[in-house]
Amino acid sequence: MTPTAHPAITDPHVRAHLERLAAQAGTIPSGATDVTGDDAARVAELRANPSWIRLPDDEVVESIDADADGLALRLYRPRGGHRGTLVFAHGGGWVAGDLDNNDALCRALAAATGTQVLSVDYRLAPEHPFPAGLDDLDRALRFAADGAGGLVDPTLLGVAGHSAGGNLAAALALRSREGRAPGIRCQVLLCPVLDAPDPSRPSYRAHTENLPLTSRGMQWYWGLYVQDAVGSAPVEAAPLRATDLAGSAPAVIVAASVDPLSDEAEEYAGRLTASGVPTTFVRREGVPHLFLVFPSTPARDEVLAQIAPAVRRAFA
Repeated sequence: MTPTAHPAITDPHVRAHLERLAAQAGTIPSGATDVTGDDAARVAELRANPSWIRLPDDEVVESIDADADGLALRLYRPRGGHRGTLVFAHGGGWVAGDLDNNDALCRALAAATGTQVLSVDYRLAPEHPFPAGLDDLDRALRFAADGAGGLVDPTLLGVAGHSAGGNLAAALALRSREGRAPGIRCQVLLCPVLDAPDPSRPSYRAHTENLPLTSRGMQWYWGLYVQDAVGSAPVEAAPLRATDLAGSAPAVIVAASVDPLSDEAEEYAGRLTASGVPTTFVRREGVPHLFLVFPSTPARDEVLAQIAPAVRRAFA
């Protein structure tokens, strides 16, 4: 019998896509639903996932592969003109993913906002635990601040990321605020990880099975990335633990309602707002953690249309 997605996933297009994938794989696709057994074997399985593909360029967005001193990058450029560049980190729990992992999302984000998206192939855990991926994103931002070989305007930069990549983007935004990284105009955090796993959070308690990301899976990812630092996680691994967020770059934060991470995303948006940081927060009901990276659905396209004005304002 084909597995059924979590009943809280009520968006019909997203649910249908999940169940098509489940029919092919025999289980609801998840980064780490089954985290028993050998970690190295599980990581290898995740990295071999063939579901992520690079899409062809079209009349809306072209892509340009680039290199920053050995760091692979891909620039997505709206063909109708652009203003500003978002340095982007893909998802994958810090242990999987590459430039193809969020290819469709990067194209859609560039098209919706009219900004360039510079995607970064950062180093992965457990071979390269915290802060290696963050340092690579920092290096890419510095490359952009130097003009990226003439590909970007170094005065109009922001950071963005999905899931674990949203964590890296938020941490880099804190570095930028403190003057330890180049200045940015905005931070775009899409279903981000913003704290160490906390099983006491309602969103963690509610989302334990039949999901693309489960509470248990999130704890497994964290253990490989930060390596047993839940109680004493540094702020750059858990940005929600920052004591002061005043002076941060304007923020755009998206949360999915059927996601262990939804509570921390909403809390971070509230803290930024309370600190006087212009913040746009969008919570999409009835969708799971990975809804933004699925093939084009009304949910993804509508959310990107909602956040696009805030991104354009940041680069105005």
